[in-house]
Amino acid sequence: MSKIAKIITAAIVLIGVGYFSFGHHEKASGNETLTVGIMSGDKRTDEQWDIIKKNAKKEGLDLKIKTFTDYTQPNAALTSGDIDANAFQHYIFLNDWNKTHKSDIVPVADTIAVAGRLYSNKHKSLDEIPNGGVVAISNTKITQGRTLLTLQAAGLIKVDSNVKDPTLKDITENPKNLQFKELGTDQLVRVLPEVDLASPDSSFIVGAGRSIKDAIWVRPLDKSQHDGVNIIATTKKKAKSDAIKKFIKAYQQKNVADYIDNKSGTGEVAVWDDPAFKK
Repeated sequence: MSKIAKIITAAIVLIGVGYFSFGHHEKASGNETLTVGIMSGDKRTDEQWDIIKKNAKKEGLDLKIKTFTDYTQPNAALTSGDIDANAFQHYIFLNDWNKTHKSDIVPVADTIAVAGRLYSNKHKSLDEIPNGGVVAISNTKITQGRTLLTLQAAGLIKVDSNVKDPTLKDITENPKNLQFKELGTDQLVRVLPEVDLASPDSSFIVGAGRSIKDAIWVRPLDKSQHDGVNIIATTKKKAKSDAIKKFIKAYQQKNVADYIDNKSGTGEVAVWDDPAFKK
């Protein structure tokens, strides 16, 4: 055999070995992939999803996480087919979204609940909030409604009882004539020295190096707030698929609940096995 023929033969053998090795590798790791949309977070968010992804692998599912920076994006991506499921919203937000956008997104599992917390750099109790006091509030509907309901639970305002996800226009009583300053959700911690009261998301409090224990008032969590529980959501077509079932199982594990309840430091509560949220 000529030298050139030997080289060609060797090349063919190598390609064949590579082909079969690659094919075997694909077969060995041929888990189904599910793409899940979440809101971008911090190190705590990454750690929590690392646990969920490891759980999913044990179920034969590879989770691909896609992060978003705007609350309108994950549902739009789900409807368009860019993702298979998302985990960022509560029931109230989803119901409003479906009504507005005529979509068929459905909730398939409960995840977490977050107690409403009120913070102030100027005052140590709600009694100290002055008449005409300034309240910094999110300009995003998903968090503005939650804050208004927290303020109502604290006895500072009343909102229209027929509205589940209120906005500022739904305030019916404001005995202290509180003044509301609408800002981006990520700015609420920064302006605490300038205002009398605010209710930043716990993740932003922790991200700013503060503790949720700094809150001057905390709304107790109970099943009356079930509409405000965060959920896993997907399209009606995919809701009963094996991949979604595996994802739910991977999320609703004890190691995930332990991280959420005891290690995240955000005050979030894993609700799927919490007696306080059983219907």
